[in-house]
Amino acid sequence: MTMAEDAGVVVASRERTEKRRTRFWTDRQANVLVAALLFVALPLLTEHAMPKLLEQHHYFNLDVGVAMAVAAISLNLLLGYTGQISLGHAGLLAAGAFASGIMTSRWHASMVFGLLFAMVVGAAVAFVLGLPALRLSGLYLGIVTVIFGLAMQSSILRSSLLSGGSAGVPMFRRVWGSTMTTDNAVFLVVSLLLLLGVWLVDVNVVNTRLGRAFRTIRENEAVAAAFGIPVTRYKLLAFTISGAMAGLAGAMYGHTIGFVNNEKPFDSTMSLMLVIIVMVAGAGRRLAVVFAALLFWLFPSFIEGLHQWSYVLGAFLLMATVRTHPDGIADMLHHMRRPPRADADAADGEEELPALPQLPAPVRALESVVSLTDTPLLDVRGMSVRFGGLTAVDDVSLSVPAGSVVGLIGPNGAGKSTLFNAISGLVRTESGQISLRGKEIQDLRCDQRASLGIARSFQHVGLARDLSVRENFLLAQHQLAPYSDIEALLMLPRAARAEAEFRERADQAIAALGFEEMAHMPVRNLSGGQQRIVEIACLLVTAPELVLLDEPSAGMAPAAAENLAARLRDLRDALGRTVLLIEHNVPLVLDTCDYVYVLDAGRLIAEGAPAEIAANRSVIDAYFGAAV
Repeated sequence: MTMAEDAGVVVASRERTEKRRTRFWTDRQANVLVAALLFVALPLLTEHAMPKLLEQHHYFNLDVGVAMAVAAISLNLLLGYTGQISLGHAGLLAAGAFASGIMTSRWHASMVFGLLFAMVVGAAVAFVLGLPALRLSGLYLGIVTVIFGLAMQSSILRSSLLSGGSAGVPMFRRVWGSTMTTDNAVFLVVSLLLLLGVWLVDVNVVNTRLGRAFRTIRENEAVAAAFGIPVTRYKLLAFTISGAMAGLAGAMYGHTIGFVNNEKPFDSTMSLMLVIIVMVAGAGRRLAVVFAALLFWLFPSFIEGLHQWSYVLGAFLLMATVRTHPDGIADMLHHMRRPPRADADAADGEEELPALPQLPAPVRALESVVSLTDTPLLDVRGMSVRFGGLTAVDDVSLSVPAGSVVGLIGPNGAGKSTLFNAISGLVRTESGQISLRGKEIQDLRCDQRASLGIARSFQHVGLARDLSVRENFLLAQHQLAPYSDIEALLMLPRAARAEAEFRERADQAIAALGFEEMAHMPVRNLSGGQQRIVEIACLLVTAPELVLLDEPSAGMAPAAAENLAARLRDLRDALGRTVLLIEHNVPLVLDTCDYVYVLDAGRLIAEGAPAEIAANRSVIDAYFGAAV
């Protein structure tokens, strides 16, 4: 390397370091702002310093509206990001309100401790409520949450242990000891700061691996697991974070009105209204959700006579929104700015697929590689998969040497995708052994296998289609994140630094593909060939040892399939990856693979070099049928 090249490398390294440092401080500024507002501005905004612009009852209404905005954010995190429905969300608010009421009235603690206790109780109750979500979804999960809400209102909150029966719990605004505050204007300052804190936590969720994992789980749990996301843990985490926010919202509401019981306001009507707010505003759109919450809860208070019609108005807006814009009012506002959807057939037939990015392997990926030259990278022995009385894979054995491209072909229904799912951990095997570098992995979950260096694609592109190209490259690095969930929620230094590094690596990959203009475009708007090349590039970001490709040419025009063949050879020759390939395009397999296995009706009927497979009579009969 010349001196000029050395200088160029040093300059580029300094530029990357400066960019990471700048981004780090950008992420950290939000947390510094919150700390400044909480510990500096709050003592200054007393009833003497805050302008008396409104009457006390108007401040009271604003306090209620801000509490409901926090409640809407909590439901939006669950429904908008993760896709987990809650029709009994008011029960979580009630849990937080009663917890803070007991802390401040019975135990004579400060309201600060009451609010913190409300968050803890709300998180704990939501965690238990989230357990059914591990097996249920959609309408069935909604029914479970409805039952939870009714049980809270009709039974649990009537318990003498919690509220002295139906008498309820007083909600004192206790500052400390016997010092109370009754000024609604002062409490509005506290409420707004709490809303700001919840807002920034939600921003941190979206900008870290938490939000990407939540949104991918909402779209496709199998894809999420293939990217190394432990789906079970993240579902419970979404419920827990949402419950903590809901508990805080319930305590804020309770301290505003001064008293709560099991009758009002934490009933099914509030739960349904929160769902209407999120759906009308646009699930997943934080600003629109906050604005809609304030609108729904303040208008009935400021305009006389509308209160009885607010629910009718909400129902009408919900029906109108679902009819015209299923993604909410926020989607309608962004409709004109949305980039046009690509013509898949035209694009695939005309464009040359770009070369795959050759990125330096991440440190953790390099450390995971074990050199065992005499052992196949992947070794499958006697695998069988059954679904009830159907045997989808019957005693199949195969091996994939390191640095090779191995093909797996067979007619429709042969069991190829089921075999892939078993190797990657998406389906349970009846019998058999799967080894990676000599280590048995058949008892590991899909996300655990991904962390060992197995990356896979899907027949229908395995990306989060609602996320942008850049966000998918960030999602692909999920398993490399060194920070904890708490660090992500608070955007602590290690989380901010890691996210800056992930963004830089994603930008490098996008630049190598030449997709800079499409970096912020939703993946669903790309052509089929572009989606496929982005999917394969995402698999390579973490430098996996084994790449499983499930029919990568599916839906491609012939010209694009020919381009794909060159990219598959690059995986082996230029990037040094090991590939196991399922493909219906037999000429593509024979052109790119070093060794080929053939399945028919779940059984292995042939294996060998491509030329041997092309001349094998059993293979020909499997595809075209034997003579009668």
